[in-house]
Amino acid sequence: MFDNVANTEYMVHVKERIERLKQVHYIAAIILFVATFCFCWLYSSNLELTKISLSHFGIQTEIGFFWNASLFVIGITLFIEAILNINKYMPKSWLMYLFIASVICLLLTASVDMRHHIHYYFAYSYFIGYTSSIFLFGFLLMKSDLRMGITSIVIAIASVICPLAVLMIVKSFALPELTHTLFVFTWVSITKFDTQYRNFLKRFGL
Repeated sequence: MFDNVANTEYMVHVKERIERLKQVHYIAAIILFVATFCFCWLYSSNLELTKISLSHFGIQTEIGFFWNASLFVIGITLFIEAILNINKYMPKSWLMYLFIASVICLLLTASVDMRHHIHYYFAYSYFIGYTSSIFLFGFLLMKSDLRMGITSIVIAIASVICPLAVLMIVKSFALPELTHTLFVFTWVSITKFDTQYRNFLKRFGL
């Protein structure tokens, strides 16, 4: 009996460590992306965010490799998080394939620079695909988890409306792209730290 209790406690401890590693991996990937963006922005002082798209970083000789590499890291991170979220909230759902397809488009966006016209099709496919995935995730989840379902839908809608509003003001793509990325990171963070998020909502009676 004592052996069974010890084994159970050990397995719980292992699961907790694995969960912490997953959280550390996600946080490290976000920090890497932000650091790379800041480095590329500061290094390429001739590129103004109000006049370019983020893809311009990818064709700069000095920083192109670092920018595209950071997109690969983020793409792989979003790939992992999509699989984890589907397995966690709705196992064996067809929605996983839509998430995976949109992430593949992000990786292809990093692989094919903007000097090739197909780059834009990959970028638009990622934007539409991942946003649609978040919306459908929320819609399908509402019956079993109302809080996370509504949150996902709100974030998906905001990740379209807000970038479009920014685009109407600045007339360039870099800031709208960053706005959309911020909402994607917010959604992944909420699903990653869902317990803390639910506790936060409960403080306001939600």
